[in-house]
Amino acid sequence: MLSVSADGRDLTYQGSPSNSDKDAAAARTIFPIPPACGIYYYEVEVTSKTNSGKGHISVGLVSRDFKLIRLPGWEKNSWGYHGDDGSSFAAEKTGTPYGPQFGAGDVIGCGIDFSQNRAFYTKNGALLGSVFDNIGKDCDIYPAVGLCHPGESVRANFGQDPFKFDIEDHVLQQRNTTWSRIQSAPWTWPVADGNKDLISASASTAETRVKSQINDLVLSYLSHHGYARTARAFEAQCSARGGMSTLRLSNTFPSSSTSRVSDHDQIMDMDDVPQTPAPMDDIEIRTRIVHAVLTGDVDTALSDTRTHFPRALDADAGLVLFKLRCRKFVELVLEAAELKKRMCAEDAEMNVEVDGKDKGTSDGMGMDVDDEVEVSSTGATNGFGGGSSAIPIKGKRKASFASYSHSGLSGVTAAKYGTALERAVAYGQELQSEYKDRPEMRAIFKRTSVIVAFEDPLGAGGDAAEVAGQAARVSLATEVNQAILLSQGRPAHPALERIYRQTAASLTQLALIGNGAAAFVDMPRELLDA
Repeated sequence: MLSVSADGRDLTYQGSPSNSDKDAAAARTIFPIPPACGIYYYEVEVTSKTNSGKGHISVGLVSRDFKLIRLPGWEKNSWGYHGDDGSSFAAEKTGTPYGPQFGAGDVIGCGIDFSQNRAFYTKNGALLGSVFDNIGKDCDIYPAVGLCHPGESVRANFGQDPFKFDIEDHVLQQRNTTWSRIQSAPWTWPVADGNKDLISASASTAETRVKSQINDLVLSYLSHHGYARTARAFEAQCSARGGMSTLRLSNTFPSSSTSRVSDHDQIMDMDDVPQTPAPMDDIEIRTRIVHAVLTGDVDTALSDTRTHFPRALDADAGLVLFKLRCRKFVELVLEAAELKKRMCAEDAEMNVEVDGKDKGTSDGMGMDVDDEVEVSSTGATNGFGGGSSAIPIKGKRKASFASYSHSGLSGVTAAKYGTALERAVAYGQELQSEYKDRPEMRAIFKRTSVIVAFEDPLGAGGDAAEVAGQAARVSLATEVNQAILLSQGRPAHPALERIYRQTAASLTQLALIGNGAAAFVDMPRELLDA
């Protein structure tokens, strides 16, 4: 008795004229509303040509088992707002007065707030209020519309067109309400079995204890990520106010055995590192090492780590040490590439000078040579030697000997470039030789060595830029930082980060099992983007 348009949005009643309830027809969506959305909303425009006042149009929500020969609100697990009398129906034949009547030209909105398990309706963009209780607690819910008289027709809007009602503002209000409720909830800090007497402490004592624990979390986070000066300032301020427990920077890093570094750890921005910190304590040493990796000074990072945290380099059978050495190889190649660019720029400048002033100096004896350099351990051929793959840095420059006769600058730069390239290739050969019996490390080095195929690895994009770029330094610095902390018996994540992650995971699970309020707690927005 219902015709449905091709896009599934237009419904028209085509049954015979009758005043019997048995002639009603309804349609619902194929997929249910996900409770994890928090608030769901759709609108229906009444497009009937006539408005006799006898029409029974019901806009609402139904369960999967709802009979589509009835109007929403008449059957069990169905809820509807009827246009003929403005009543709301919840599994009943006699409705409850709710809102105004509606008919042709009106736009009726229906929503469900899963944080309260209540429905709400709008008419022509105006909120009519909440209605019904416990919707969706025991069954899946579907949007549904029912028609009863010939000529009745509606068009549904599930977001394809702008809504009449400002649903975004409504959602924002509910989100703010939920967050305010969270903010006003009293703190309850877990206590160990041996500290049960703390439960009976006064309110002021409990509040002081909670603040102390929170300050400890913050201090641990700052020290973990190397905010040395900030951590000291925070500790001094909290100590002056009596807001610290027994945690101190001096005992934040006990020595212990290491465990595996998490692949998902991320390093935070670090305080600027003093060039000559005095005195140099644990945090400052670790921060300097990380800063050295971030700036490409791998030699300093290796030297300081070997001196102060040797067990960190032994983690995972020397994997961290190998990755640092691979990064040194990358930095050597980048140094050579930079010299190559400088040499090309100097040559271009000198060629312009020759063309403009001293074309006769070369006596016609100028000879173009290709500056592509291929160097092996003997300095004669390019490659790792012993039948290994070549490591070319392909040049596109054509340099004239006449240029060198005008200035020794390009010759000096060319010599530096050749030396830098030889050093990079020799270091690569050394790595390949030392780790030839370690397949997992050979695979890492194979991916790393892709950069030597490009004249400008950073500007080449793709895998080369990914290996050579700053993001790769940050990733390695993260791993080194974590390896050092784990070698001292510290966790891979500070407690504050673990609490954040656990809370985020818990909220996701709550939303998935139907707790609508969880969808309104936007942790990144409230805690990180503020």
